[in-house]
Amino acid sequence: MITVVGAGPAGCHYASLVKDDVTILEEHKHIGIPVSCTGIVTDSIKRVLDVPKELVVAKINTFRIVSPDQKKHIDIDLDKENIVMDRAKFDQFLMHKALDNGAKILTNHKFLSFKENGKKYTLKTNKKTILTDTLVGADGPTSKVAQSANLYGKREFLQGLQARVKYKGTPGVTEIRLGLGEFAWVVPEDNKIARVGVIGTNIRKDYNKLLKGCTFIDDQSGIVPLYNPKQKLRKGNIFLIGDAATQVKATTYGGIIYGLLAGKYLAENPFTYEKTFNGKLGKDLWMSLKMREAMNTLTEKQYAELIEIFNKDSNKKILQSHDRDFPSKFIVQLLMKETKLWKLGFQFTTKNMFNK
Repeated sequence: MITVVGAGPAGCHYASLVKDDVTILEEHKHIGIPVSCTGIVTDSIKRVLDVPKELVVAKINTFRIVSPDQKKHIDIDLDKENIVMDRAKFDQFLMHKALDNGAKILTNHKFLSFKENGKKYTLKTNKKTILTDTLVGADGPTSKVAQSANLYGKREFLQGLQARVKYKGTPGVTEIRLGLGEFAWVVPEDNKIARVGVIGTNIRKDYNKLLKGCTFIDDQSGIVPLYNPKQKLRKGNIFLIGDAATQVKATTYGGIIYGLLAGKYLAENPFTYEKTFNGKLGKDLWMSLKMREAMNTLTEKQYAELIEIFNKDSNKKILQSHDRDFPSKFIVQLLMKETKLWKLGFQFTTKNMFNK
């Protein structure tokens, strides 16, 4: 008997793969609601599953990186398109895959605590008590499972403010606005509506600046955990996946693909899960963290220099052909070619890369 806390992508994907009796506890009434995610994913999603066409709201072929003063920008035309999903329907799609695999889902069930009962765990929710052999925390950044199991560690969080707005953007072009918060974006659904947001700390002023002139439709804000390289993923038969395990890349603060892969590795072999995840993805998450630390120190002038560096044809080709979810595939190439990146502070990205 396995109990999963949290019916988001990581939890439901895991439940759709594992060969055992699974019960998923979800504190909300409806799966996928409320939405607090941009819903854009790279082509790497195909490493895990095929997203049905009916869930795709838009396709992104170009990333436009805009300088803080908005006087300069470069367009990175992607070799492989990104997709923007209806996030609520995506979660529900994964829920149905879990149900098809035999899982049971209990909504309006909030996990409160657990006690060890021999080799089993007695879980307490707001509605009932459950006896289980394995407990999987897929319950988000402030994971109650992680807290109850003393796996929480030292966590840092960022506030993500996002709204769907009426916006005359360019379909197929995502804008990255440098100099606002730690990361800011305009992701079009079509030529009339976009998902506009910023992430960081004390970002309300930047958020209001980003939304200036836009007509608000609805809010999709939430908090995001900062990746912790020292985060433990397992204690006995208790496991953490997704945001509950801080498995979020710090460059763009996306975590869907990492959460799905964590669920896959855990379903394949719980005993080697932690080693497998850290071995296959830990370096990329660590490099994203170091890249973010470097970018957070840049001045407006240095951001302009960064755009100049990326605007070289040879560098643009590297960015176009590689997936941003896995920086280990391209950042070394850029650093070996561009000493200016080192001067901008990116030398720390590779300093201890192979000694992590």
